[in-house]
Amino acid sequence: MTSTYQNLEVFIDQQQNIAHLVFDRPDSSANIFDQQTLEETLEVCQALAAMRSLKGLIISSAKPNIFIAGADLHTLSQLEGDEMTHILKLGQKMADAIAHLPFPKVAAINGACVGGGLELALACDWRITSDSSAVKLGLPETKLGILPGWGGSTRLPRLIGLPNALPLILTGKLLNAKSALRKDLTDDVVPKEHLLNHAKNYLQHGFRTMPTFPTLHNPLSVNFIKKQAKKSLLSKTRGLYPAPLVALEVACSGVLASHEESLANERREFLKLSSDPVAKNLIKLFFLGEAAKKAKVADINPKSLEPITDAAVIGAGVMGAGIAYWLTTRGYPTLLKDLNPDALASGVHHVRNLYRSAQKKRVFTAEKAQHGRDLLSATTADVPLAKDLIIEAAVENLEIKKKIFATLAERARPDTILATNTSALPITEIALSTPNPERVIGIHFFNPVPRMPLVEIVRTEVTSEDTLARTLQFVQKIGKTPIVVKDSPGFLVNRVLVPYLIEAAVLFIKGEDPEQIDRAMLDFGMPMGPLRLLDEVGLDVGMHVAQTLAEAFPDRMHVPTMLQGMIDSGDLGKKAGKGFYLYEKGKSTTINPAALQYQTDSIQIGSRSTIAKHLNNLMKDETERCVNEGIVQSKDDANLAMILGTGYAPFSGGPLD
Repeated sequence: MTSTYQNLEVFIDQQQNIAHLVFDRPDSSANIFDQQTLEETLEVCQALAAMRSLKGLIISSAKPNIFIAGADLHTLSQLEGDEMTHILKLGQKMADAIAHLPFPKVAAINGACVGGGLELALACDWRITSDSSAVKLGLPETKLGILPGWGGSTRLPRLIGLPNALPLILTGKLLNAKSALRKDLTDDVVPKEHLLNHAKNYLQHGFRTMPTFPTLHNPLSVNFIKKQAKKSLLSKTRGLYPAPLVALEVACSGVLASHEESLANERREFLKLSSDPVAKNLIKLFFLGEAAKKAKVADINPKSLEPITDAAVIGAGVMGAGIAYWLTTRGYPTLLKDLNPDALASGVHHVRNLYRSAQKKRVFTAEKAQHGRDLLSATTADVPLAKDLIIEAAVENLEIKKKIFATLAERARPDTILATNTSALPITEIALSTPNPERVIGIHFFNPVPRMPLVEIVRTEVTSEDTLARTLQFVQKIGKTPIVVKDSPGFLVNRVLVPYLIEAAVLFIKGEDPEQIDRAMLDFGMPMGPLRLLDEVGLDVGMHVAQTLAEAFPDRMHVPTMLQGMIDSGDLGKKAGKGFYLYEKGKSTTINPAALQYQTDSIQIGSRSTIAKHLNNLMKDETERCVNEGIVQSKDDANLAMILGTGYAPFSGGPLD
């Protein structure tokens, strides 16, 4: 017996008296909850509840890599007031209807199960997942400025305990299958082909007996847990993001209240957060990021493009090794090449360390880490470079790069894309040093490559549409967020960021307390203060980019001589153990006394808010110039690039919002 709805199907196995609810949104690779799907699910639950002979329900998805990817954010972001309240009540009613069915329920999860999808799964007695790498479970709502409002804030603490639930609710972290099992979020991990059979077996376990946690209903224990969690939150967010703090209150109060009271609290606080500018900015940024991951070059069908299947990286320094590591993690056979045997050995060692660290953090299993390492080859020899893509990541010297590209053009295939990872040098000049400049492009990764999501794709005056389209598709496939920019000194991110860093150094020279400068920008919402960031990047690296920009824009960009003095003294930053700060074992300890000698004045411009406003105005003005000059295609692209590339305060929406 089968019943078909618009977004799901219900099968009744009359021999075993088991119902099977399968989500399958038409003409879509993902299942999401819109109002119609919520109503259909509720209707199914009401029909199943009336079938006295049923002994269980299995809920699964027909999509290969998605269980349910949460609520329809496009619709949700447009709702307010009574309409939003209606959707919240409908979602909670749907989850409750599943929970109250008079027989056991199993969620058979074969892919992403996030947000409202996990809230549905939490309403089941049992949750089992396949061993697919596509499996991800979590409640990412706080990352969007809202909170789990369909019962997630209420059910999760009661299922796994408040101390285990809070990190998932407050950070929005997604767990893979094995991590979810370790957290007791799921009950089993099985081979994908056996998922449904195991789900049937779990129905025989009957209803779940909810665990008891001694601290769960103890007000003193709950308040202690809340106090500790709030302290940790404030140290990370500085109170700039309301959603985690509100979610903390909702989750903690929920374990001391009835189920109905907690759901009402979820609705009330969700409604408040959803109308807050922070939520609107974060949701908009989510949409911009998703659009960038699907962007294409006009009039070119991505399916018609010749895919990139392998690559070579020239230069085995930190950036080159980081790029090689990332490509191998994404399944690309990659050759790492450097003329210097010691540099190459160091680069290979760096790649292995990255895999070792990722395996330790359970990003990869031992087998997958070994497979990634096996995809890396390394050489100092002048071997043939018959690759689809070559990425140059050598020393930041224009003449050296031009010679490298002239050689690469001779030794690569005629259709090989030749890319440079330069952060500021003119790529058009590099391209014109080759006989086929139309296949030269910039692929600017940010350091550290594994953590930074942004890649600037730098189009020169002569880059072909096919080269651009293939590069865009490649960057999307390796899991990075691409922003296409025009070839110009510093491109977008460094052109905006470096003047900000240099001005922070100027304030320091004038006598401003370095810790005051850094704290001002932390309070503003930056992930790191500008002077500490200069130390992190390396003063020599910052100086190189700053000089390039100063030559291009001499009317408004100048490099303070004190930076060269610090460089000459070996105060290069973190890598040297001293810069603006002193470092021991990679951690800053105190201000570097040697740096203080460069202060020529004792002028202080005022409060932290005054410092933050001054430095932010520099970034805002430069970003606006980049948009007006066509360096980047739109204000939205500029905002997204600055947030992903520099950590510019996401809650603000970007420098131009």
